[in-house]
Amino acid sequence: MDSKEQLDQWVKGNSVHCPEECCPDFSCCVPELKAPQEERELFAQLYQEGRHEEYQRMLMMFLGRALPLITTKKVYIAGSIPD
Repeated sequence: MDSKEQLDQWVKGNSVHCPEECCPDFSCCVPELKAPQEERELFAQLYQEGRHEEYQRMLMMFLGRALPLITTKKVYIAGSIPD
C-alpha cells in the first residue's frame, strides 16, 4: 500500500499502518487518537491541493493530541496555539 492508498483508507475510517509510516493522526498505532471524519476529510483535501502549510498545521495538531499519551511533560509545538 502506498501513502495515497493509506490516506484514502484513513479518510474512510480504516487506519492502516504502512511500513515506516503512521496515519496522519497516529490512529493506526493508537486507535483512540482517530480524528473526526471532518478533520480527516479536510486534511486529505489540503494535502491533495498541495496546501503544505495548512496540512502541516493539522499534523502538528494531531501530534499535540498524541503527546499526552507518551509523556507527562507539557510540550509546546512552535506555531501552535497554546491551551
